[in-house]
Formats: sequence, C-alpha cells, structure tokens
Amino acid sequence: MRLTILGKSVLSIGLLIAFSLTLVGVSLERRERAALVDQAIARLEAQVALLSGEVAAAVPEGDAWARRVAARTKARVTVIAGDGRVLADSDEASIRMENHATRPEVAEALAGASGHAVRFSRTVHRDLVYFAQVMPEVDGRRLVLRLAIPVGDVAHGFRQFRRDFLAIATISLAVAIGITLLWAQRITRPLRQMVGFARGVAQGEMAQRLPVRSRDELGELTEALNAMAEDLRATLRRLEEEGRRVRTIMESMAEGLLVIDAGSRISLLNPAAEALLDLKRETALGQTPLEAVRSHELHDLLKAAVERAGGASAEITLAYPRRRVLAGTAVAIRDAGGAFQGTVLALRDVTQLKRLEEARMEFVVNVSHELRTPLTAIRGYAETLLDDGLENREEARKFLEIIHRHAERLGRLLNDLLDLSNIELGRTTLHLAPTSLAEVMESVLPVIRPRAEGRRIRTIMESMAEGLMVIDGRGRISLVIPAAEALLDLKKDAALAQPSRSVLPCCG
Repeated sequence: MRLTILGKSVLSIGLLIAFSLTLVGVSLERRERAALVDQAIARLEAQVALLSGEVAAAVPEGDAWARRVAARTKARVTVIAGDGRVLADSDEASIRMENHATRPEVAEALAGASGHAVRFSRTVHRDLVYFAQVMPEVDGRRLVLRLAIPVGDVAHGFRQFRRDFLAIATISLAVAIGITLLWAQRITRPLRQMVGFARGVAQGEMAQRLPVRSRDELGELTEALNAMAEDLRATLRRLEEEGRRVRTIMESMAEGLLVIDAGSRISLLNPAAEALLDLKRETALGQTPLEAVRSHELHDLLKAAVERAGGASAEITLAYPRRRVLAGTAVAIRDAGGAFQGTVLALRDVTQLKRLEEARMEFVVNVSHELRTPLTAIRGYAETLLDDGLENREEARKFLEIIHRHAERLGRLLNDLLDLSNIELGRTTLHLAPTSLAEVMESVLPVIRPRAEGRRIRTIMESMAEGLMVIDGRGRISLVIPAAEALLDLKKDAALAQPSRSVLPCCG
C-alpha cells in the first residue's frame, strides 16, 4: 500500500507520541509503585507505634491477641521472639510456623530498630508488604512486632493510577494526532498544488503561478517554483525565437541543408534541399539519404565525412529528373565526449558554373581560331614576299598593307580579350554609337579580293542602308558582332565556296 505524506506524518508522529507516552508511563509507574509502597510502609509503621503498648499481652494470649488486633488494623499481625520463634500470628497457628529470624524484615529489625520488605510469603503464599519493629522488652525478652498487608491493596491504588494515565495518554495521543493531521494537511495541500503546477508546466502551461500563503520554507519553495517557471517560460520563448530564426535562415538559404541523425536517417532538410534533390519533406524525413536520393556519390560523401575529422567535399552529379551538378560539403557532428551524433550536409548548385566553365573552354578554342586566322595570313603573305614578292613593288606594297591590316586585327583581338576580362571584372563601360557597315566592308574587300580573284571570282560592292547601330568604344566593333573579322571570315568562306568565274556580292 502506498502511503502519502499525510499518512506517513500521522503514523510517524503517532508512533513517536505512543513511544514517548510508553516511556513516561513506565517511569511514572515505577515511581508510583514506589510511592504507594512507601505509603503502605508508613501506614504500617504508624499502626506498629500505636500497638507498642499492647504487645505485652501477646505473650500470654498468643494467636488470639494477634487475630483481635488484625481485625482492628486490617493487617496480618505477627509477634516474633528475639531468637526468631513466632509467638503469635493472625493468619496461621504460630506453633506450626518456622523460625523467622532469617526473614529480611525481621533480621533488619533485630539488627537495628526496624525493617521492611516487599516479598512473597511462603506461609500465606502471596506477595505482602512487611514492616517490623523491635518492641520494649517484656519480662526480659526481646519482641518484634510485624505487620503486613497484601500487595494487592497497594496495587489497587496503582491500577487506578494506570487507568488515569492511560486515559490521559489516549486523550493526548488523539489530540496530538489531530494536530498532526491539521499540520500535515497544511503542508500536503501546498505540496499537492506544487505537483499539479509541475505537471502543468510539463504540459506547457507556463502562465500559471502558485499563490504564496506563508513566509516559511514552503513559501520560499513556492516563490522559487514561480521564479523557475518564469525563467523557464523566458527560456522557452527565447528558444522558440531562436528556432524561428534558424528556420527562417534555413528556409531562406540558397544552399540546400540536410541533417542526418546517428541512425543515418534524414531528420531535417530545408526548401532549397528539397528543390535541389527533388524531394518532398513528408516522404524524405525518416529515410536514409540513399533511399531518398539514389546517389552513390552522395552516400560516399557522407561516409567520408564520418571517417574524416575535418569533413569531406565532393561534386555530385544527378541525372534525374534533369542533369544537375551539386557541390556538397559534409561534416560529422560529435558531442563533447566524441560520440557520433549525426552529419550535416550542405549542397550548392554548380550546374551553371559548370556550363560557364565549358563555355569558357569553347571560348578559348574560338579565340585560338580567331588568333590563328590573322597569324596565318601574316605568315603567308610574309613568306610570299620573302620568296619573290619584293621584285614587284606594287604587289609587295599590297601584301604589306594586308599584313598591316591583319596585324592591326590581331592587336584588336588582343585588346578585345583584355576588354572582355575588364568587363568581367566590372572595369569597363561600353558606349553605343552608329557606325556605317560600308566602312567595315571596305576594310574587308582588300583581303577577300586576292583570294577570290585567284579562283576567277569577281567581287562587287553593293550599297545598303547606313546607320547600323553597333557597340563602339575605341573601335570595339567586334564585341557585339564579330564585325569586320567575322565578315572577313564569312566572305572568305563564301569566296571559297563560289564556283569559278562567278560573282560574289558584298553589301555595304
């Protein structure tokens, strides 16, 4: 059976009071018994003193005298000679009684003036209170007068004392238990309120408060619980705010974030991770990363993060539902003792960067081709001049002009590369200006015409609308359209593609 604090308090106080009353009762019983015996001895001593003048008649009358005196004193009367012989007795025939010289009270009286004892009588077979005193000599003989009363007469008063004490003890115990009940209820009532308060706090009822009804320890405990609840409420509010802030940060992050617990299950992911991995939060939570994403690269990255102290990074390529390249960084979470708690994975979409990198590589190839064209032309015309072109000054001058134009074109290409770099770095501002396309074509035709004439193709210049808007800034026509260089390549290719003896129109 489960005892409450009230029951334990009442039982403990009741047992303590009962034990205390028992000790007090035993002590008082001993004292009362001794006091009653002393009163009985004093009464017997007084009666002996009154009978001292009559004891001389006991010698001739014997037992008759003893019985007559016993009827008057309500006590057993015995007269004993100095040698211990019994001369008279009120209860037994003195002639048949044994020598009483060794009886404690008689021996004490013969040794002094008087003696007393409480003992069992072998003559009458019961407990008696004895008092004996030496009487004046009669005819030269020492006599001892002894009176005795049953212990039961003394016990009657003792029993009355015991009844009174038990009544008082019972009343005291009942009053003490009643006071204990009131006191315990005064304590347990606030304790029950505190239990209900604690359960309410555990269920999230942070606004409740306990009334402070006293200034004792219970009052201090109540104030401490109220203060604790207020601190807990403030702490939970702060944690909720921090949680909302963390959720807001996670939801606004462009990078995907996943948290995998110690059991290799997804416990948290933000919307960016859902979008990057094409997941739904409801189905992904509780799954392993391999079940959710089906990517061995991702699985290997998480495994490497657990094995390495500083985490791990890798690129993850996803083919479904569309090709996507992700840069992933994973770090293992460990507590202060070094125990593994989980893994945090951050993902960033680098698909566009990969495409730009591929475009940059293609750009390098195209630039190489663009640079090779003027270099090839310069080298070709230079070799022609070195072979036999210097003899014909007119042809040599024409070749040198072509070499000069290609050199300028090569310089412009290099300047354009520098301009592109400056544009990427934000150091260059482009300006729009109208430019005539005819001027561009006039610079292209001298380069095309020699190769076209070599195949007997005639080039003619046709006019077109002027004022074409292109980007111009220090001659940067080729930044928007390949301009003269692109047209040059186009016309050169067109010239090579034309059949012999045909006409190649050039609009400008």
